[in-house]
Amino acid sequence: KEDIIMKSWACKGLTLVWLSLMILLLISSSVWSVGDKSLVLYYPLDGDTKDASQNSNDGEIQGKSKWVDGKFGAKALHLDPNAWIGITPSDSLNGDFLQGEFSISAWINPNFLGSAWEHIWRSLPIPNGCDTLFINKDLGVISWRGFVGANWTVICQTDGGLIKKDKWYNVTVTSDKKKFRIYLDGKEVKSANYQETAGKNTIYSFGGRGGETYAGVMDDAVVFSRALDKDEVKEIQEGMEVFLAAEPQGKLTTVWGEIKQK
Repeated sequence: KEDIIMKSWACKGLTLVWLSLMILLLISSSVWSVGDKSLVLYYPLDGDTKDASQNSNDGEIQGKSKWVDGKFGAKALHLDPNAWIGITPSDSLNGDFLQGEFSISAWINPNFLGSAWEHIWRSLPIPNGCDTLFINKDLGVISWRGFVGANWTVICQTDGGLIKKDKWYNVTVTSDKKKFRIYLDGKEVKSANYQETAGKNTIYSFGGRGGETYAGVMDDAVVFSRALDKDEVKEIQEGMEVFLAAEPQGKLTTVWGEIKQK
Protein backbone atom coordinates (compact mmCIF):
# COMPACT_ATOMS: atom_id res chain seq x y z
CA LYS A 1 0.00 0.00 0.00
CA GLU A 2 2.86 2.37 0.84
CA ASP A 3 4.35 1.80 -2.61
CA ILE A 4 0.99 2.58 -4.20
CA ILE A 5 0.61 5.75 -2.12
CA MET A 6 4.15 6.87 -2.98
CA LYS A 7 3.58 6.25 -6.68
CA SER A 8 0.29 8.15 -6.48
CA TRP A 9 1.98 11.14 -4.83
CA ALA A 10 4.81 11.00 -7.37
CA CYS A 11 2.28 10.97 -10.20
CA LYS A 12 0.46 13.96 -8.70
CA GLY A 13 3.77 15.77 -8.26
CA LEU A 14 4.70 15.23 -11.90
CA THR A 15 1.20 16.38 -12.91
CA LEU A 16 1.62 19.60 -10.92
CA VAL A 17 5.04 20.21 -12.49
CA TRP A 18 3.54 19.61 -15.93
CA LEU A 19 0.64 21.95 -15.15
CA SER A 20 3.04 24.64 -13.97
CA LEU A 21 5.04 24.38 -17.18
CA MET A 22 1.85 24.54 -19.26
CA ILE A 23 0.66 27.62 -17.36
CA LEU A 24 3.99 29.35 -17.98
CA LEU A 25 3.76 28.44 -21.66
CA LEU A 26 0.20 29.71 -21.90
CA ILE A 27 1.08 32.95 -20.14
CA SER A 28 3.91 33.53 -22.57
CA SER A 29 1.61 32.76 -25.52
CA SER A 30 -1.11 35.09 -24.27
CA VAL A 31 0.74 38.06 -25.74
CA TRP A 32 -1.68 39.59 -28.24
CA SER A 33 0.60 39.25 -31.24
CA VAL A 34 0.96 35.49 -30.68
CA GLY A 35 -2.66 34.89 -29.71
CA ASP A 36 -4.04 35.87 -33.12
CA LYS A 37 -1.66 36.20 -36.05
CA SER A 38 -4.40 37.89 -38.10
CA LEU A 39 -4.10 40.90 -35.77
CA VAL A 40 -2.62 43.58 -38.05
CA LEU A 41 -2.67 46.48 -35.60
CA TYR A 42 -4.15 47.29 -32.23
CA TYR A 43 -4.18 50.72 -30.62
CA PRO A 44 -5.28 50.49 -26.97
CA LEU A 45 -4.90 54.33 -26.98
CA ASP A 46 -3.90 54.39 -23.32
CA GLY A 47 -1.72 57.47 -23.64
CA ASP A 48 0.02 56.77 -26.96
CA THR A 49 -0.59 55.40 -30.47
CA LYS A 50 1.81 52.46 -30.24
CA ASP A 51 0.74 49.29 -32.01
CA ALA A 52 0.25 46.46 -29.50
CA SER A 53 0.43 43.79 -32.23
CA GLN A 54 3.70 42.25 -33.41
CA ASN A 55 3.68 44.36 -36.59
CA SER A 56 4.87 47.76 -35.29
CA ASN A 57 2.20 49.65 -37.24
CA ASP A 58 2.52 52.61 -34.89
CA GLY A 59 0.33 55.63 -35.54
CA GLU A 60 1.21 59.31 -35.47
CA ILE A 61 -1.27 61.90 -34.24
CA GLN A 62 -1.77 64.81 -36.60
CA GLY A 63 -3.61 67.93 -35.45
CA LYS A 64 -4.90 68.90 -32.04
CA SER A 65 -5.83 66.15 -29.60
CA LYS A 66 -5.81 65.27 -25.90
CA TRP A 67 -5.98 62.21 -23.68
CA VAL A 68 -9.22 61.71 -21.74
CA ASP A 69 -10.89 58.95 -19.72
CA GLY A 70 -11.36 55.89 -21.88
CA LYS A 71 -14.08 53.37 -22.57
CA PHE A 72 -11.52 50.71 -21.69
CA GLY A 73 -8.16 51.03 -19.97
CA ALA A 74 -6.78 54.24 -18.52
CA LYS A 75 -7.17 56.64 -21.43
CA ALA A 76 -8.74 57.33 -24.82
CA LEU A 77 -7.89 59.80 -27.56
CA HIS A 78 -10.00 62.93 -28.04
CA LEU A 79 -9.62 64.23 -31.60
CA ASP A 80 -10.48 67.77 -32.56
CA PRO A 81 -11.86 68.35 -36.08
CA ASN A 82 -9.03 67.94 -38.60
CA ALA A 83 -7.07 65.68 -36.26
CA TRP A 84 -6.35 62.03 -37.00
CA ILE A 85 -4.03 59.08 -36.39
CA GLY A 86 -1.84 58.68 -39.46
CA ILE A 87 -0.67 55.15 -40.35
CA THR A 88 2.06 54.36 -42.87
CA PRO A 89 1.34 51.25 -45.01
CA SER A 90 3.58 48.28 -44.32
CA ASP A 91 4.01 44.65 -45.33
CA SER A 92 1.17 43.70 -42.98
CA LEU A 93 -0.99 46.70 -43.96
CA ASN A 94 -0.22 47.15 -47.64
CA GLY A 95 -1.98 49.25 -50.24
CA ASP A 96 -4.19 46.40 -51.42
CA PHE A 97 -4.95 45.10 -47.94
CA LEU A 98 -8.65 46.00 -48.09
CA GLN A 99 -9.19 43.99 -51.27
CA GLY A 100 -8.89 40.83 -49.18
CA GLU A 101 -10.54 39.64 -45.98
CA PHE A 102 -10.42 42.15 -43.14
CA SER A 103 -12.09 43.59 -40.06
CA ILE A 104 -11.82 47.16 -38.77
CA SER A 105 -13.25 48.05 -35.38
CA ALA A 106 -13.13 51.04 -33.04
CA TRP A 107 -14.99 52.48 -30.10
CA ILE A 108 -16.16 56.02 -30.84
CA ASN A 109 -17.88 58.78 -28.88
CA PRO A 110 -18.56 61.53 -31.45
CA ASN A 111 -19.40 65.08 -30.43
CA PHE A 112 -20.63 66.02 -33.94
CA LEU A 113 -18.26 68.99 -34.23
CA GLY A 114 -16.72 67.51 -37.35
CA SER A 115 -18.09 67.51 -40.88
CA ALA A 116 -21.43 65.95 -41.85
CA TRP A 117 -19.61 62.81 -43.05
CA GLU A 118 -17.17 61.87 -40.30
CA HIS A 119 -14.38 59.39 -41.04
CA ILE A 120 -13.71 56.57 -38.61
CA TRP A 121 -11.24 54.92 -41.01
CA ARG A 122 -9.81 56.60 -44.09
CA SER A 123 -7.71 55.37 -47.04
CA LEU A 124 -6.06 57.66 -49.61
CA PRO A 125 -5.30 58.97 -52.19
CA ILE A 126 -8.16 59.61 -54.60
CA PRO A 127 -8.91 57.90 -56.98
CA ASN A 128 -7.28 54.76 -55.59
CA GLY A 129 -9.31 52.44 -53.35
CA CYS A 130 -10.08 55.15 -50.76
CA ASP A 131 -11.82 52.48 -48.66
CA THR A 132 -13.52 54.55 -45.97
CA LEU A 133 -15.74 53.94 -42.94
CA PHE A 134 -18.01 56.91 -42.23
CA ILE A 135 -20.73 57.99 -39.90
CA ASN A 136 -23.11 60.74 -40.92
CA LYS A 137 -24.05 63.01 -38.00
CA ASP A 138 -27.18 64.37 -39.70
CA LEU A 139 -28.59 61.04 -40.85
CA GLY A 140 -27.17 58.76 -38.17
CA VAL A 141 -25.97 56.20 -40.73
CA ILE A 142 -22.80 54.10 -40.87
CA SER A 143 -21.33 53.71 -44.35
CA TRP A 144 -18.50 51.76 -46.01
CA ARG A 145 -17.45 53.24 -49.36
CA GLY A 146 -14.65 53.10 -51.90
CA PHE A 147 -13.73 53.36 -55.56
CA VAL A 148 -14.99 50.37 -57.52
CA GLY A 149 -13.31 50.78 -60.87
CA ALA A 150 -13.43 54.53 -61.47
CA ASN A 151 -16.67 55.05 -59.57
CA TRP A 152 -17.05 56.26 -55.97
CA THR A 153 -19.42 53.63 -54.60
CA VAL A 154 -21.64 53.22 -51.56
CA ILE A 155 -20.72 49.62 -50.86
CA CYS A 156 -22.50 48.91 -47.58
CA GLN A 157 -24.62 51.47 -45.71
CA THR A 158 -27.04 51.17 -42.79
CA ASP A 159 -30.39 52.78 -42.27
CA GLY A 160 -30.45 56.12 -40.45
CA GLY A 161 -30.99 57.04 -36.83
CA LEU A 162 -28.28 54.76 -35.41
CA ILE A 163 -25.61 57.23 -34.26
CA LYS A 164 -26.16 60.08 -31.80
CA LYS A 165 -23.64 62.45 -30.27
CA ASP A 166 -21.91 62.10 -26.90
CA LYS A 167 -22.49 58.37 -26.66
CA TRP A 168 -20.10 55.42 -26.88
CA TYR A 169 -20.51 53.00 -29.79
CA ASN A 170 -18.51 50.10 -31.13
CA VAL A 171 -18.46 50.25 -34.93
CA THR A 172 -17.09 47.27 -36.87
CA VAL A 173 -16.91 46.52 -40.59
CA THR A 174 -15.86 43.12 -41.95
CA SER A 175 -15.28 41.51 -45.34
CA ASP A 176 -14.93 37.80 -46.11
CA LYS A 177 -14.76 38.54 -49.87
CA LYS A 178 -18.36 37.36 -50.14
CA LYS A 179 -20.13 39.91 -47.97
CA PHE A 180 -19.41 43.22 -46.31
CA ARG A 181 -21.01 43.46 -42.88
CA ILE A 182 -21.43 46.42 -40.56
CA TYR A 183 -21.93 45.84 -36.83
CA LEU A 184 -23.01 48.34 -34.20
CA ASP A 185 -22.44 47.43 -30.55
CA GLY A 186 -22.03 43.77 -31.47
CA LYS A 187 -25.15 43.48 -33.64
CA GLU A 188 -25.12 43.17 -37.43
CA VAL A 189 -27.02 46.14 -38.82
CA LYS A 190 -26.25 45.79 -42.54
CA SER A 191 -24.70 43.41 -45.07
CA ALA A 192 -24.01 43.77 -48.78
CA ASN A 193 -22.42 41.75 -51.56
CA TYR A 194 -18.66 41.99 -51.94
CA GLN A 195 -17.26 44.45 -54.46
CA GLU A 196 -13.52 44.78 -55.09
CA THR A 197 -12.18 48.30 -54.73
CA ALA A 198 -9.29 49.80 -56.67
CA GLY A 199 -6.66 49.21 -53.98
CA LYS A 200 -3.21 50.84 -54.18
CA ASN A 201 -3.78 52.96 -51.08
CA THR A 202 -0.70 54.76 -49.77
CA ILE A 203 -2.16 56.45 -46.66
CA TYR A 204 -4.32 55.08 -43.86
CA SER A 205 -5.80 56.80 -40.82
CA PHE A 206 -8.23 56.54 -37.96
CA GLY A 207 -10.11 59.84 -38.09
CA GLY A 208 -10.59 62.18 -41.03
CA ARG A 209 -8.94 65.15 -42.68
CA GLY A 210 -9.68 67.88 -45.17
CA GLY A 211 -13.38 68.47 -45.75
CA GLU A 212 -14.51 65.27 -44.04
CA THR A 213 -13.32 64.95 -40.45
CA TYR A 214 -14.10 63.15 -37.21
CA ALA A 215 -14.44 64.92 -33.86
CA GLY A 216 -14.79 63.22 -30.50
CA VAL A 217 -13.22 60.37 -28.57
CA MET A 218 -11.83 57.11 -29.93
CA ASP A 219 -10.65 54.00 -28.07
CA ASP A 220 -9.56 50.39 -28.74
CA ALA A 221 -8.97 50.71 -32.51
CA VAL A 222 -8.06 47.49 -34.25
CA VAL A 223 -7.52 45.91 -37.68
CA PHE A 224 -7.53 42.19 -38.55
CA SER A 225 -6.61 40.44 -41.79
CA ARG A 226 -9.70 38.24 -41.57
CA ALA A 227 -13.42 38.65 -41.13
CA LEU A 228 -14.44 38.34 -37.49
CA ASP A 229 -17.59 36.29 -37.08
CA LYS A 230 -20.67 37.53 -35.27
CA ASP A 231 -19.74 35.86 -31.99
CA GLU A 232 -16.28 37.44 -32.04
CA VAL A 233 -17.76 40.86 -32.70
CA LYS A 234 -19.99 40.35 -29.65
CA GLU A 235 -16.93 39.49 -27.56
CA ILE A 236 -15.29 42.78 -28.55
CA GLN A 237 -17.97 44.56 -26.55
CA GLU A 238 -16.11 43.49 -23.40
CA GLY A 239 -12.94 45.21 -24.67
CA MET A 240 -10.16 44.13 -27.00
CA GLU A 241 -7.89 42.95 -24.18
CA VAL A 242 -10.60 40.54 -23.01
CA PHE A 243 -11.25 39.37 -26.58
CA LEU A 244 -7.59 38.84 -27.46
CA ALA A 245 -6.93 36.94 -24.24
CA ALA A 246 -9.92 34.62 -24.71
CA GLU A 247 -8.13 32.03 -26.83
CA PRO A 248 -5.27 31.36 -24.38
CA GLN A 249 -7.77 31.27 -21.49
CA GLY A 250 -9.79 28.68 -23.37
CA LYS A 251 -6.67 26.53 -23.84
CA LEU A 252 -5.92 26.77 -20.13
CA THR A 253 -9.43 25.60 -19.26
CA THR A 254 -8.99 22.62 -21.60
CA VAL A 255 -5.65 21.68 -20.04
CA TRP A 256 -7.06 21.89 -16.50
CA GLY A 257 -10.05 19.78 -17.52
CA GLU A 258 -7.73 17.08 -18.88
CA ILE A 259 -5.72 17.04 -15.64
CA LYS A 260 -8.81 16.66 -13.46
CA GLN A 261 -9.76 13.55 -15.46
CA LYS A 262 -6.41 11.84 -14.68
